[in-house]
Amino acid sequence: MNPFLITDNTAISFSGGRTSAYLLWKVLQENKGLPDCARVLFCNTGKEDEATLDFIHACETKWNVPIVWLEYRPDSKFEVVDYESASRWGEPFEYIIQHRKMLPNTRARFCTVELKIRTMRRYLQSLGWEEWDNMIGIRADEQRRAVKMKPDHKSETPVMPLYSAGVQKSEVLEFWENNDFDLQLPVVNGETIGGNCDLCFLKALPKILTL
Repeated sequence: MNPFLITDNTAISFSGGRTSAYLLWKVLQENKGLPDCARVLFCNTGKEDEATLDFIHACETKWNVPIVWLEYRPDSKFEVVDYESASRWGEPFEYIIQHRKMLPNTRARFCTVELKIRTMRRYLQSLGWEEWDNMIGIRADEQRRAVKMKPDHKSETPVMPLYSAGVQKSEVLEFWENNDFDLQLPVVNGETIGGNCDLCFLKALPKILTL
């Protein structure tokens, strides 16, 4: 079965990186557009590089695909924003830090859980969804990540089409090298170290110093 075909409620988790964007492109190609039962979701923490936001906006405009921009809110739990209104100064992080009264760390990664995973789930539940596939951009060369992937909630079923299709990092990079637009963040030793939240505590010290 084609792993990119969508027939049931599916959330496409879009991080704003090259791999997740390539996953979205494959979905659009194989389904001849975005199916009605699918939603492309980007959860903005306010600490992404501006180049990431520009790249996401380019994907939604050049590919004519609706991307739902979400942000955590302590009262309503989420808010739908867009490229223009998205936070740029870490406001969602500030909200969750004030709520938890502590900083996220390697032992308590509530930043990812609250700002992304649960924010996405609350949005989908607001649509009346009770169960859905959570499509994640994990490649075949990321086996360690793939085997650790488990559902965060009983309503979600993780699916990894790139992993199932045997897609490697080289294929993703080749696609963007030949595309008419790309993420304007450099690749250093095969990694886009400027991706995800800037100065994240999970980045190695040399990467933080480089940034």
